[in-house]
Amino acid sequence: MIGLFLLFKVPMWVNDAKLDALIDRFESYPRPPKTYGADGGAEGSIALRGNGNHCDYRVRLTLNTELSVSDLTDYYDRADIAGVEAGRPSFTVWARQPSKHVAYSSHTVIVELNDSADAGLDIRCH
Repeated sequence: MIGLFLLFKVPMWVNDAKLDALIDRFESYPRPPKTYGADGGAEGSIALRGNGNHCDYRVRLTLNTELSVSDLTDYYDRADIAGVEAGRPSFTVWARQPSKHVAYSSHTVIVELNDSADAGLDIRCH
């Protein structure tokens, strides 16, 4: 029984560690100018999104910024952040409604990092 449990849990633990490392790299990358962290840190998830036998890793970070979505997209497209298996992740940036807690010229954005890797035996990704 323990062997069966470990057969399914160990791959999940390995992928969770990969996700945690990806979150750490994303959070430790320097913020763009005129950009400040919002409350809380990055949030991550692992799942199968779409078709195939792979794990999709998603990390979201909420920021307050004076920059445009286009400027932030350009910044993160040039970012040197390694993906899950050393490849390059993709980034998406979109604006949320203005915050009442920051300067008038600031707005809240979500920066999302997406990457994919082989599923292995992780049952979340099949």
